[in-house]
Amino acid sequence: MAQHDVDAKIGQALRRIRREKSLTVTQLSNIADVSSGMISRIENGQVSPSLTTLDALARGLEVPLMSLFAHTSSNVDVHHVQKGEGLASKRVFPGHVHDYTLLGKHVDRGGAFESVRVTIRRDEAKELPRYQHEGFVFLYVVSGEAVYSCAGQEFPMSEGTSLSFDGKIPYGFTQIISDEVVMISVSIKPL
Repeated sequence: MAQHDVDAKIGQALRRIRREKSLTVTQLSNIADVSSGMISRIENGQVSPSLTTLDALARGLEVPLMSLFAHTSSNVDVHHVQKGEGLASKRVFPGHVHDYTLLGKHVDRGGAFESVRVTIRRDEAKELPRYQHEGFVFLYVVSGEAVYSCAGQEFPMSEGTSLSFDGKIPYGFTQIISDEVVMISVSIKPL
């Protein structure tokens, strides 16, 4: 990729992130202590900014510096899992076992993303574990019925229902109602 192309991609990323944060050029200028003119030239790909300038802008936007370089590389990881495939495993806790299949996982300095298909059989789930961590969780029930607890509340879960929440709160199943529950769990965690 030519230098001009890199500058243009960095500028596009800066503009996109700034707009996502609902900031004007002037507001970002005041926050990051970078002139409005410099920000405009960067966004239009007219200048090769220093790392110090980009770092100040990233800090002002409250994003990792690398997010400004996200589209400057053509190297990306792609995971494609065919139906019924994935990395199968068992999670064993005292009084509890469940199957899970890793469907996708990405880890970089910005954090970790993991998608798994979880199968819990009522007869193997005597003591249901609780979890808690930084990041966010999304659950989607493929089949079965259960009760899920988070934020001090219990939620009935059945085919087609979903739940998303901040992982900092304790969470987990409190009851498996059907013989088996199958769900997709997606978690995003900072590193």
